Amino acid sequence: MRYIIKTLLKNMNEIKLSLQENEVNALFQLIDLAVKSQGLQVAEAATVIVNKLQEQAKDQLTPAEEEEKTKK
Repeated sequence: MRYIIKTLLKNMNEIKLSLQENEVNALFQLIDLAVKSQGLQVAEAATVIVNKLQEQAKDQLTPAEEEEKTKK
């Protein structure tokens, strides 16, 4: 995993990715499992990725959808 992160940091090209909401939720679950199994070794990278995903999702939700999400 460390090798992958180091490789990603060296190649700073931006990659655009389109995901459905259920795919983002699945990705959050995978990241959560990775942090639980690997701990601090992956926590920083996980935080960066989760924050980016959440920011993009927040920007794309309408106010009504966002309010509905916070109620759940």
